[in-house]
Amino acid sequence: MRKHRKWLVMIILAGLAALAYTPDIPADRLRERYTYSESAFLPFEGMQVHYRQTGSGPCLLLLHGVASSLHTWQGWHSRLSDTYTVVSVDLPGFGLTGPHPQGDYSEAMYMRLFDALLSHLGQDSCLVAGNSFGGYLAWHYALARPQAVKQVVLLDAAGFDNAEKTDNIGFRLAMNPLTRPFTYYVTPRFVLQRSVVNVYGDPQKVTPQLVQRYYDLILRSGNRQAFATILNRLHQQRTDPDTLRNLHQPVLIIWGAQDRIIPVDNAYKFDKILPNSILTILPAAGHVPMEELPGKTAALSRQFFEDAYEQQQP
Repeated sequence: MRKHRKWLVMIILAGLAALAYTPDIPADRLRERYTYSESAFLPFEGMQVHYRQTGSGPCLLLLHGVASSLHTWQGWHSRLSDTYTVVSVDLPGFGLTGPHPQGDYSEAMYMRLFDALLSHLGQDSCLVAGNSFGGYLAWHYALARPQAVKQVVLLDAAGFDNAEKTDNIGFRLAMNPLTRPFTYYVTPRFVLQRSVVNVYGDPQKVTPQLVQRYYDLILRSGNRQAFATILNRLHQQRTDPDTLRNLHQPVLIIWGAQDRIIPVDNAYKFDKILPNSILTILPAAGHVPMEELPGKTAALSRQFFEDAYEQQQP
């Protein structure tokens, strides 16, 4: 009886999916809409990796989270390019870059990408900041390349509590084995809108234009499948605290107290384990503080970079 009920549910879901099918948006059309004047593309492992470079000075590499794009760092580009070479990148699986041809979303692949990007830009070292999944990659890169990564900013970074109990509807659908296949082809706009509202501390800051950008870019060919794959892979990871104890570079931890994806208690876990960290909690912010409070987070990071640089001088 239970088996029959499961098949009945599957048939109903399949019928609803057929009615609600949401087609992909071709990459070329999205490029016309979402590239910047400073946008460029790096050939890498069969992909054209979209990145943006502004300003001059020490290199600052910016890494976004799942279902996001380099556009989340616009506020930092405009505020920090007077002092830094600010480089944001659409990570493989997201944004205009799109999926990896072989479906390789391992940490090793992302490390190779960052090496290739820095080499392409003629940079032998960098500061790195990452949000959520991008924060997870940021601290992995700092561990993998301790000579190249000088300082790190973690904004609501993944690594400990991987949010299995999140109430973000888009995440829950992508992580549920029963509904996951349907998320490859069905993406109601209201679901995406609820997911965006869920990551902000102040829902009033979520504009129709913001929702449209997230919606368009998740519909880039192959991105929905990549999103589900990466999200589920990330949620299966478990961080060994001893690993983080080997990260000796200066680290600034910024966390939104209203984060409903990766709760704020994770900030204290990072701060307790990392040997050289500073913690700042933003009471009004949610999961994407650099997008919600770009002025505050950019100013905090600038001060951190300057202070850490002075302390590192002989």
